[in-house]
Amino acid sequence: MRKLGFGKPHLRRALLTFLLAGAFVLSYAQNVGEYHHDVTVKEWDLQIFAHTAGFGGGFQHGRTPDLYNKHFWELQFMSNRHPKSVRSVNAFYENVRPIRYGQLYYLYFLQGGYGYQRTLHLKPYWGGVQIRYTLSAGPLLGIGIPNYIEVLNYNTGYSEIVRYDPEKHNLNNILGGARWYTGIAQTIFRPGFYAKTGLTFDFAKSDYKLRALEIGIQYQMVFPFIQQMAFNNAKPFYLTGYLSFNFGRKIGIHG
Repeated sequence: MRKLGFGKPHLRRALLTFLLAGAFVLSYAQNVGEYHHDVTVKEWDLQIFAHTAGFGGGFQHGRTPDLYNKHFWELQFMSNRHPKSVRSVNAFYENVRPIRYGQLYYLYFLQGGYGYQRTLHLKPYWGGVQIRYTLSAGPLLGIGIPNYIEVLNYNTGYSEIVRYDPEKHNLNNILGGARWYTGIAQTIFRPGFYAKTGLTFDFAKSDYKLRALEIGIQYQMVFPFIQQMAFNNAKPFYLTGYLSFNFGRKIGIHG
């Protein structure tokens, strides 16, 4: 019986070459299939924030020169509530608005700056989640709206809306609160800056949509300081944790 020719050196080399080439093709096909992405060059998204001192919203627009890097500009507006600010109602009077006793200002931040994102994990072809590290910073504008309240004027016997003064107003003459925008004409503005960092988890199924959750921390500061609450020192800075939902679109290379 004649032996098969697989034992000959040239056939063994041919078979080994074939197997290595096949393994390379399979490996390449698996990698391409696992991390296949359409080419996108721009992204924009809207943001809804919930953080440890309030809520907010924002807008982001950036460019993606490759799969791993994103450079963007952002604009955000957020409220900031003092930890000792408690909403209560005067139980001795009817039809009065809730009040935050001791609060001097409603505080808001309008901030905008430059940011960078680095992809830590690409989204598999079958779905899953893309993970990015994000960092951004820039100037901000602190906005303080004075707190107005409804008090009882014992001289006239009628109620009136006045600006809260801790030296004049207390639980004996305060009836309730006024609408937050009553003191908008006396708004104060303070310049400052912010910085924030976190992780973004994009779970959109399409390469041209953005649906992401972002979790992180942010640092904000204004100067001169704004004293939000009476009988408390003004806070020199604000450090909060945040969670945001981002939704938007990704634009392909051809627009």
